[in-house]
Amino acid sequence: MPLVIFLAVLLAAAPAGAQEKIDTAMVAKIRAEGLEHSRVMEVFDHLVNVIGPRLTASPAYRTAVNWSRDRLVNMGLDNVHLEPWEFGRGWQLEKLTVEMIEPRYQPIIGYAKGWSPSTSGRLVAAPVWIGNPGEDLRKYEGKLAGSIVMTRPILENFIRADRPPSSGDLRRAATSFQRDGQITAMLGKERPEVTLEPSDGEHGTVFVTGRDGGANGVPSIVLSAEHYNMIARLLEQGIPVKLAVEIQSRFFDQDKNAYNVIAEIKGTDPAIGDEVVMAGAHLDSWHTGTGATDNADGIAVEIEAMRILKTLGVKPRRTIRIALWGGEEQGLLGSAAYVKEHLAGESGKAARDKFSVYFNLDNGTPPITGFYLEGNEEMKPIMEAWLKPLNDLGATISTLGKIGATDHLSFIRVGLPGFQAVQDYTNYDVRTHHTNMDTYERVSADALKQASVVVATVLYDAAMRDAKIPRSPAK
Repeated sequence: MPLVIFLAVLLAAAPAGAQEKIDTAMVAKIRAEGLEHSRVMEVFDHLVNVIGPRLTASPAYRTAVNWSRDRLVNMGLDNVHLEPWEFGRGWQLEKLTVEMIEPRYQPIIGYAKGWSPSTSGRLVAAPVWIGNPGEDLRKYEGKLAGSIVMTRPILENFIRADRPPSSGDLRRAATSFQRDGQITAMLGKERPEVTLEPSDGEHGTVFVTGRDGGANGVPSIVLSAEHYNMIARLLEQGIPVKLAVEIQSRFFDQDKNAYNVIAEIKGTDPAIGDEVVMAGAHLDSWHTGTGATDNADGIAVEIEAMRILKTLGVKPRRTIRIALWGGEEQGLLGSAAYVKEHLAGESGKAARDKFSVYFNLDNGTPPITGFYLEGNEEMKPIMEAWLKPLNDLGATISTLGKIGATDHLSFIRVGLPGFQAVQDYTNYDVRTHHTNMDTYERVSADALKQASVVVATVLYDAAMRDAKIPRSPAK
């Protein structure tokens, strides 16, 4: 749309957002820079294809931290720095082999869990299927040390819906969880050489996470459900199976810190320049895909939004700050550490008073269609006014709804406004979220451009308005 026509449309629509002052000329410039001169794919491609998966505290994660910091410095942003916080050991997978060699040869699709220790070389053995619900677990006591152990039943229910509602037979689920607990306790005593379990994805989609089990860690592999089920069905029929399994992994404990990357454009208003408008996304990912939708897309958008604003030479009244978090996948650790250090408790009261709003980009994939306002009714007309010039780009939603499990919660927990973007969940939960299929192909370049424009716009609008963003009423 030509700039003159676009400005005319915005001015005609002005009464709808009359209470909220919108700099329509700047919105038009943000759109033009973000849609016509975008560099968002440079960041996305480098994170996904060059660096790859970025498990917190791993060598690749540290590479991503340093690369992102350097890019922000080169963009000319202010106060670019790393903030350390205590995490623990890093981990990297160096080799994984899972093969069925009897009754026929077949390579098996599988991935080691994060922080899985190595096996003691290549193990060739018949698997022991203690996950068979028809078997009495007591028969395996004292017999699992050094074994390949299959820990789950044949998987019959796959994840086939994005954000599925809670359903199912709760009594049956309780029984299943009870047996899972018994198996976990047994494995802790028996010390098998390696455990195998099925993913609940299908079509070769393997959901994998993991945690550091320390000295008690057991080498663990998640197999594609189809291959796990095939092996279990052979065993169920009494057909002998032999597997060859090897994990080689490496731990890194020279530096037990992880890092957040912080950068900003300083505020210029003498009265409110030290107030903060903030956006963030998590830089870490799980380790089997390349962390494209979770969350290189979010990182690329945040960096591109700041590039747009810096390129346009904006002079925000408030400081605009971004954070690239680590440790989100282990429990929002990076954002929680930041909030604890700067905003929480009595020592953080002055900083909270100077803090306006936090925007987060994580769950789902772009484009951004709006923001979850977390029940903040006063924010709704403000967001509607901000999004009005972006309605034609698909940004129309200012829902009072809430969403969890990502970094805006760290800010909400200390009483600050935190809003996660509303994004697309198509094939997110069923195909990419924490899986081997979280790759470059899942993300659209046009969607990243749109999202960058939306984030740059709301950051600018929040930084320029007279008042800080209203807090939600205390509960």
